[in-house]
Amino acid sequence: MLDQGVWAEVKVGDEHLRLFSEHNAIGVQASVYNVKAKNWIAPSEPVDDIEQGKDRAAAHARAYLRNAGNLELPSLDWKKSRSV
Repeated sequence: MLDQGVWAEVKVGDEHLRLFSEHNAIGVQASVYNVKAKNWIAPSEPVDDIEQGKDRAAAHARAYLRNAGNLELPSLDWKKSRSV
C-alpha cells in the first residue's frame, strides 16, 4: 500500500524512464523503470526519506542514460503518486 510518494517521467533520445520515490508498507524506496524495455533499471532500494529517494532515482537514471548513449538527464518534474 502506498502511503505517499512522487514520480517523474523522462523521455530523451529513444529512452523512456519512470523514476519513483515512495513510502509504502515496507518503508521508503527509490526505483527506476524502463518503460520501453519493460524492466527495472534500479529495483526498489531502501532510502531514508522521499527527498533522498528522488536523489537516488535521479542518480540511477543519470548513470543509465550516460551508458545508454551519452544522454543527459533533463530537469525532472516530480508529481505526487496516487495514494490508496
